[in-house]
Amino acid sequence: MTEKYNQERRLYEDSVNAYRDIVNAIRTAEKKKFAEGRAEGRAEGRAEGRAEGIIEVAKSLIKKGMSVELISEVTGLSHDEIQRI
Repeated sequence: MTEKYNQERRLYEDSVNAYRDIVNAIRTAEKKKFAEGRAEGRAEGRAEGRAEGIIEVAKSLIKKGMSVELISEVTGLSHDEIQRI
């Protein structure tokens, strides 16, 4: 094998390795973005679920005849929010 062949071979291998590094970096970024999106979606879903649960508790307390002040204290909802339920 000649020196020129060895040099060309090294350049080729370097370019293939650089390509693989780029592809791996892109894949890693995509996985990270997917994981972040999934975590964000879960957090939003939990927040929505909690809000719906608090509203259901407030409805139940209203049906039981509790005062708006007490319902507000228990649920953390404002007086206006309770009045709209």
